Amino acid sequence: MEKVILTTPEELEDLILRCLQKIDSTATPEKEKITDSSEKYIYSIVGLAKFMGCSKVTAQKLKNSGRVKCYQVGRKIMFKESEVLAAIQKPYKLRNR
Repeated sequence: MEKVILTTPEELEDLILRCLQKIDSTATPEKEKITDSSEKYIYSIVGLAKFMGCSKVTAQKLKNSGRVKCYQVGRKIMFKESEVLAAIQKPYKLRNR
């Protein structure tokens, strides 16, 4: 048999706030960097292609070559806008395969 705990809305809110404060106090600096909202991100190869004004194939080649650094969380691919801008300032020629 499962136990049921009855609380008032105020007690539940207090419990949630304490849990969130506990999580915040144990956050590592690495986690804080990931959630930095001042950095703008480009999401997906299609987004990179639109941002750079090139084809999806070219954007994929830039990612695969390492010229444009990407970050991957699960299946999501992200690019920092500042790093993309810095990468396209340098002259570079893609090799044909």
